[in-house]
Amino acid sequence: MAAVAMTFTACKNEAPAPTNPEPETSEVELVSTDSIAAVIEAADSTQLSSLLTEAQAKIEELKNIDPAKAKGYLAAIQALLKENADKIKEFAGTGAVASVIDAVNNLPAIEVPDVAAAAEEAADKAAEGVKDAAEAVQDAAAEKVEDAKAAVNDAANAAVDKANEVKDAAAEKAAGAIDDAANKLKGAIGQ
Repeated sequence: MAAVAMTFTACKNEAPAPTNPEPETSEVELVSTDSIAAVIEAADSTQLSSLLTEAQAKIEELKNIDPAKAKGYLAAIQALLKENADKIKEFAGTGAVASVIDAVNNLPAIEVPDVAAAAEEAADKAAEGVKDAAEAVQDAAAEKVEDAKAAVNDAANAAVDKANEVKDAAAEKAAGAIDDAANKLKGAIGQ
């Protein structure tokens, strides 16, 4: 069972060997779960305490750089300790090693930020901003159309009013001219 656990945790959580020559500045050198499993098999309480203390420090360091990797690494170590709890108790007892094991097992859960949700929220806010801007442009355009219609109606009404004034003035002038012509005609007939 321990061999299966070592194989499972080693495949899943061991830091991969670098395949490219470019150094990664955020890479944290982790204590391999194989090393911890080997120390458990060897029943070396001093070495186990040392490796677990180092692993705990690496988890704290990694938590700020890559929370997802820190969470997986912590889970792998806790699973290894849980699977081998009886064997560890046989050789480690309840002393300092048990305290270190308890400290590792009681590390708080590591929260991994949901980058996808944050990106979706930002996209939603941006879309809402674009929608608001489009509505503002549409409202402004509709207002300009209404203003233009009002201006056209005002101009048409003013033209009609002016035409009526000209027509009335022409009618008055024509009526005056007719009256003058009639008076002249009367005066010419009556003479």
